[in-house]
Amino acid sequence: MVSKSRVSRNCDDLRWQAESDAMTMATYQEIVGDKARMNRAIKVAKTKAADLTKRANAMQNVAKSRTVSKRK
Repeated sequence: MVSKSRVSRNCDDLRWQAESDAMTMATYQEIVGDKARMNRAIKVAKTKAADLTKRANAMQNVAKSRTVSKRK
């Protein structure tokens, strides 16, 4: 059986999430409506994606490396 406080907390969490989502969606609408802002966001997204790709490639190289055993 689920306690009332747990149900209440879940309802509070869902309400907070809905409010946050509504704010996110409103911000999205503002960005889409402002062509210059949208273009700046796209430019930064491309730069961040390139940086993340470089980092992911570096991590792949590490993952492919052989482990080094300790010498005694």
